[in-house]
Amino acid sequence: MYAKQELLTGLQQIISEHLGVRKEEVTEESTWTQLGADSLDRMEMSLAIENAFNVGIPHMVGERLNAVGETVDHVLTLIAVGRDVPNIRIELATTNQQWAEMLGIRTQVFTIEQGFSFRPLPGPGETGVWHFLVRDNHNTIGTLSVVDTTGDRQVHQRYRLRFAEHDRVARYSQLAVLRPYRKRGIFKMLIDTAQSTVIRPNGFAVGWLLYPAAHARSSMLTQCLGFTVQEPLLATEFGSCHALIRRESSLGQLEATGKSFPIVDTCPI
Repeated sequence: MYAKQELLTGLQQIISEHLGVRKEEVTEESTWTQLGADSLDRMEMSLAIENAFNVGIPHMVGERLNAVGETVDHVLTLIAVGRDVPNIRIELATTNQQWAEMLGIRTQVFTIEQGFSFRPLPGPGETGVWHFLVRDNHNTIGTLSVVDTTGDRQVHQRYRLRFAEHDRVARYSQLAVLRPYRKRGIFKMLIDTAQSTVIRPNGFAVGWLLYPAAHARSSMLTQCLGFTVQEPLLATEFGSCHALIRRESSLGQLEATGKSFPIVDTCPI
């Protein structure tokens, strides 16, 4: 576990090597502008920081870290909570047994806990849909599906979404994590795994989802994963929601770091 000063010293070394400034000139209050870093410098330093401390900092997140101290705090948190979920693994669901387990989790979270009725998605093996199952040892604890909505104007118009004509578009759908496992970074692990195993390999340019309006602007998705809140506020069968989108093609490689954030780990739609 890194102490804050130790991590700051490591960043001072990286910044000094990349920008040619003296380490003594780099303080927590130093901004990248003050240090003379342009966008390419910041991208190169983010990669160096990721390699040095075994964390993942998406490009759109790195752009929001304007000072050295903000970067130190962000990396410290990633490192600290990355140890919180040692027994968690994520599987690509391809069998009827895995599908039955996913439906069980969604029924528990959406129907029993939240009182929502939800329409099951096409099961494993269907074209244009991918399913992920989260386990703690052998116990199923969470789910996420990714659905190809490229060219689905009816769905996009329903939620006031506008995409370029040739954009490949993917929807993150029916995310559910059991209550005892929430705020342990599983939400981020699912999104990152989907991004690295489905979104990038299949060339999706844009990812989107609906998110409860009360948490949309403070969620980990918008604070740390590069999603942006879309207007207007939407009235859906699941209550008031915002659509969140991000340009997937602009992101660097994401790592499943298991970071805990003050978010709601349920997103049925």
